[in-house]
Amino acid sequence: MPDLNLDHHGLQAWLPHRGANLFIDHVWANAERTRATSRTTIAVNDPRGRELLLRRDGAGRRCWSEPLLLELMALSGIVLVHEKLALMNQVSVFSMVSRVAYHYLPGVGEEVVGHATLERSRSGFTIFSTRAEAAGRTVLEAEVMSGGAIMADIAGQPARPFNATPSGTPVDPSLFAWKPAHLRGIDSVVSADAASRTMVCSYVYPATHPFVAGHFPDAPLMMGVMQWNACCDCAWAARARFGLRGAITAQCRILRDSGKEVLDVRELVIGDADGVPMILSTKRLAFRDVVRPTDGLLIEATIAPAPAG
Repeated sequence: MPDLNLDHHGLQAWLPHRGANLFIDHVWANAERTRATSRTTIAVNDPRGRELLLRRDGAGRRCWSEPLLLELMALSGIVLVHEKLALMNQVSVFSMVSRVAYHYLPGVGEEVVGHATLERSRSGFTIFSTRAEAAGRTVLEAEVMSGGAIMADIAGQPARPFNATPSGTPVDPSLFAWKPAHLRGIDSVVSADAASRTMVCSYVYPATHPFVAGHFPDAPLMMGVMQWNACCDCAWAARARFGLRGAITAQCRILRDSGKEVLDVRELVIGDADGVPMILSTKRLAFRDVVRPTDGLLIEATIAPAPAG
């Protein structure tokens, strides 16, 4: 095979994403499909609407949201497996992300260069390492495990709203004033146990969410990284409720009201950057189930002060 060079128009034939969800400007992959490099810049008044991916840091600077940077890395690696999966009429789906570490959040106008390297394949899954940099600074490192699924099977998954909407207290919006409403992943606090420092929140993924149209046009799903985003929001809200200061470590789950697990998150570390959270690392994200628009979710976070250093 020849080397691959695709701009965002060419990527539309390779990725099922559309609109603002098609993050990348350009991607290159070697002939062996073992290495890929992506380049992405979000401009002011971005013509592709990708300012949806931004939040503000503690200084008020507009910067990438951490979960969406992880999605950018996952998209960078898809080109390494696309052709193999296409032969089976499958698209790439992510079952696990591990060893996630953030160092810097790039802002508007900064080019993010993503690197994906195929590490190994086993039992129908492909594992690739990823790394992002901007202006010579390391942004993010993570390991991604990808499998395959048939789009028609994804589209056939039914929506699963709450059987009965859980009672709870609306989340204080001031906790999340640093990011737009569509990047907020919890609606209400259902329970909070101070002894165990465990909080449970609820969230309904709106059918009107701006990411619905582009992920995917024929089979709308909540991005896995946005599930993780909901866990991060629940952990940050728990930190405020239980009066912790400084960085925290959280163990999180997303469940349906039937008890079925949707996502398991281990050792999520969130720092405090001038009163605004920043994800520092996460040991593992294990995705168990897809989420459709109107689905109801219960997000559980158990938190503790992060170890020093």
